[in-house]
Amino acid sequence: MARKPENFEWLGYTDEQVELLNFIDYLGNNGWARNSQTDEIMPGLLGECVESGLTVDRIKAAMSSIGYGRNALHELDRWESKRTTGKFGR
Repeated sequence: MARKPENFEWLGYTDEQVELLNFIDYLGNNGWARNSQTDEIMPGLLGECVESGLTVDRIKAAMSSIGYGRNALHELDRWESKRTTGKFGR
C-alpha cells in the first residue's frame, strides 16, 4: 500500500483529474484488490477518468509516482479490463 504524501500536489492535471486521482489513491488502501466495494466503484470511476482525459496508463504513472508498486498497478489494469470487457482481468 502507498498513499500520497500529505502536501503532495498532482501537477499537470485538471482539477477534475486531481479529484479523481485523489479518490483512486484513497481506494488504493488495499492495492485495489477485488472486493464488494471496489466491484461497485472501480469500473465507473475508471470510466469517469477516461471521460476526463485520464488513460489507465496515466493513472498508473501517477500512482507509481507516489509509491504504488507493480502488483498494485497491475490491479488497475485488471479493473480497466472489467470496465471495458465486463470481465475482471488476469
